[in-house]
Amino acid sequence: MIYRDKRPQIRDVKYWYWLVLAFLVISVGCAFAGGKQKTNRIRFTIQNTLAIDRENVPIVMTLDQLRKISPDFSLKAFSVVTGKAPREAMIPAQADDLNYDGERDQLVFLLDIEREATKEISILYDPNVKVTFTLDMKKQTRAGIFPELNAVAAMESDLIAYLLKPNGAVVAYGKKREELFSVNEIFLVELEDNIPITPEFRLHFERSKVSLPQNPQALKIEVEKPEQRWVIHDLENQEDYFVRKSEGELDFYKSVGLSLNALLDPENTIMVALTSQEGLIGCGGFALWHKAKKELIALPNEGDYVRILADGGMRSAVQRILPRWNINGQTYQLTSTTFIYGGNPWIEHYIQLDRELPEDYAIVVGIHKLTDSSRADEKHGDEHGLLWSWGTDPNGTYPLGIALIYPTTQAGSLIETDASRLSIVLNPDDEGQINYRTLAIWEGGINGIETQSEFLQHLQIMTTAMENLPIINFLPLEEGKK
Repeated sequence: MIYRDKRPQIRDVKYWYWLVLAFLVISVGCAFAGGKQKTNRIRFTIQNTLAIDRENVPIVMTLDQLRKISPDFSLKAFSVVTGKAPREAMIPAQADDLNYDGERDQLVFLLDIEREATKEISILYDPNVKVTFTLDMKKQTRAGIFPELNAVAAMESDLIAYLLKPNGAVVAYGKKREELFSVNEIFLVELEDNIPITPEFRLHFERSKVSLPQNPQALKIEVEKPEQRWVIHDLENQEDYFVRKSEGELDFYKSVGLSLNALLDPENTIMVALTSQEGLIGCGGFALWHKAKKELIALPNEGDYVRILADGGMRSAVQRILPRWNINGQTYQLTSTTFIYGGNPWIEHYIQLDRELPEDYAIVVGIHKLTDSSRADEKHGDEHGLLWSWGTDPNGTYPLGIALIYPTTQAGSLIETDASRLSIVLNPDDEGQINYRTLAIWEGGINGIETQSEFLQHLQIMTTAMENLPIINFLPLEEGKK
């Protein structure tokens, strides 16, 4: 739920913010005091080099990076647009203060980009605005601290939720899809051919108290899997409806969206724990490993502090710091930062140590083993290794896949910590940092995967995408601008 302060001064700020955005979009290249003309636009292209479509790709740019292009760049008042003037479209974006110094230092937005395509993007800004403005957008992520859950923090995207436990473990939660109605497959042609929805089709939505926009251009039908799955995007109301074909019928669903608060409800029926809530590691957690004793050691649950670095529409981030971690009589500082992005089922972990651990100790990460099959692929891609497991959820109802992707340059040895998990030692890089990605994909929710082969194909595509990031090329100032 998004809480809005309805005090007049807040409405006034939002009003002026929209004026600033309108000014930024319309007035590119303005004449400022003193008669010197300059541009307030940073232009660049983003190229997808892969022969696959990519959706909800996080594009992250730092303040330092952007100031190398325009020294007066500011994240106080900005707008991100795609396309070329005068036919530009605004892209939702957010700015975060990740180093916690009071100044927003990273810009992030999500981009859909077709196979082997290149998109032109512009960041419009006003360096003279002294007040920081925030744009309301459809919120796709959330992070929060919930003491009632006996957790460090909880975080979610619109697809999945994760609970970060004090001992370093992670618990994945699936979000049940909300069933709306079912219809005969005679309406299949409207989905496959992307033709305007007929009044008869609309009637089924209205009976489920769903009001679709009358403007046909405000509805976009995406074929997710030919003759099997579709998504109806309501662009006007920012809602998505998911369609699946089964046994001659079309079943319509809606995502439950952001729903962390359901975990506080003893009668919770929409959030399902996909991995064990007990023990160490869980779904992509970490712990300390004593090599000689072959023993996992949980993180201490005292003396730490936690902060929410970001709680935005595009991205949320949680940081936990253990300033005085006692290991074998020596004191270490550990900083663990976890990110989640909208439209994505994965979380990304960054573990920072202030110095090398004693020789007998290491950091271990891993995943829970599921019922059907599990495997460690130490060379899954050119640069990454993979731990994966496939089976069903704890109730044995829906297929479930979990995985952990790590850089091969940080890989240590695979270790047998417990018969119920796959684990590997990860070594810090030259800067003392460990990083890896964890995901859970549950067929009981939205965008689930039904078979092990589909799951492995998904992991292969993800690894390939991680090793072939979109290429960003900054463009020169437009002709005639100084």
